[in-house]
Amino acid sequence: NYVVSQHSARVELYLDRGKDHEEENKQIFSTLRRSQKNIEDAFGGALSWEPLDSKRSCRIAKRYPIGGYGEDEDNWPKIQDTLIDGMVRREKALSPHARKLRVGK
Repeated sequence: NYVVSQHSARVELYLDRGKDHEEENKQIFSTLRRSQKNIEDAFGGALSWEPLDSKRSCRIAKRYPIGGYGEDEDNWPKIQDTLIDGMVRREKALSPHARKLRVGK
């Protein structure tokens, strides 16, 4: 997901397999977390690992202190470029690990 709020922005992998799949979501998150160092090395920096204990979902995100939609419109191209770069890096870092998951088996 790309998330842009009024004063912040992030790219994320939001894990939510749907209703009645809380355990599966947490299992996927735990499996990915065991590869945290490799994933962050491939990403090129630290990520925010959020188990979201009070929810059925989990999140792995990169937050950027570049502003959001409430900023001057002249900054929007920089925000967009930063998020696109982050998503490309997120995809490169997480995809090899996600493909290895055998969810629900």
